[in-house]
Amino acid sequence: MRLFKPFKHLSLLVLAIVAGSFASCTKVIDVDLNSEDPQIVIEGFVTEGESDHIVTITRTLNFDEDVAYPTVDNAVVVITDDQGNAQTLAFIGQGRYQATAYPGVAGRTYTISVSINGASYQASSTIPGVVPIDTLMVQTYTFGPATINTLVPARFDPAGVANYYQFNLYDNGERVEGIILQDDQFTDGNYDLQPIFGGDLETGDTAVVEMYGVDKPVYKYFFALSQNSGGVTPANPTTNFSGGCFGYFSARTKQVKSVVIP
Repeated sequence: MRLFKPFKHLSLLVLAIVAGSFASCTKVIDVDLNSEDPQIVIEGFVTEGESDHIVTITRTLNFDEDVAYPTVDNAVVVITDDQGNAQTLAFIGQGRYQATAYPGVAGRTYTISVSINGASYQASSTIPGVVPIDTLMVQTYTFGPATINTLVPARFDPAGVANYYQFNLYDNGERVEGIILQDDQFTDGNYDLQPIFGGDLETGDTAVVEMYGVDKPVYKYFFALSQNSGGVTPANPTTNFSGGCFGYFSARTKQVKSVVIP
C-alpha cells in the first residue's frame, strides 16, 4: 500500500494531504526544512503475518517539471531482522522491490539498507504487539439538522505498553483522504473506544477500516506530516532513514474490519 506519492516538491506533497482527527493529545514535532533539489524517496513496509513486502523508491521533481515521477530502478535493497534473517529484495519494476517468503513477526526489529549509486540509506522499525479490533462499531452524532456517522474500532488496550495506530478508511471501496492517527495516552489498559472521523458515511454504505499498529518513530512521522495543512508553512516530516532521503520504513501490524452503516 502506498500512502503518498512524491510530488513535484515535497511542500506540495504535504499540502495535498488533509489532516485526520486526533483523539489524544500529542506534542507538535519539530521537522526539517524543505529541500529544493530532487531527492530520493523510500517507502517500505514489513507487515506482521505477511511474507511478501514491498519497498518503493522514487525521486521528487523540481517545481517546474511536468513529467511522470521518476522511479529508481537500480537500487540494492536488503532487509534484515534482529534474528539475523536477511533477504535482498527483487526488483519487480516501476521502482518497486519485493521480499518474498520473509515473515513479519511481532516483536522483531527490521532494518532496511538501500544503496543507490554509491549512496546508502538505512532505517529500522519494530513490529509492535498485535492488538486486534474487537468490533467495528458505528457511532452517530447530531449537529442541528446534520447527522455524522463515525466508526469506532473498539479494542482492548494492553496495560503498560505504549501503542500507536495509523488508519486507512474506505467508503464503498474508495479511500477516504487524510491521515488518521491514534495512541493510547488516555486509554492505556482500558477498552479503547476512540472514534474515527472522516469521509461522508451514509446509511447503506460499506465502510472498511485498516488499523496499523506502528512504532513511535513512524507515528511521529505521520503526525508531523499531518501538521502541514491549514495555512502553516510546509515542512518535510522527519524520516526514520539515515543518509538524507525522504520517506519512511514501517514494521507494523495490520487489522481489517468492515461494517454496513445502519
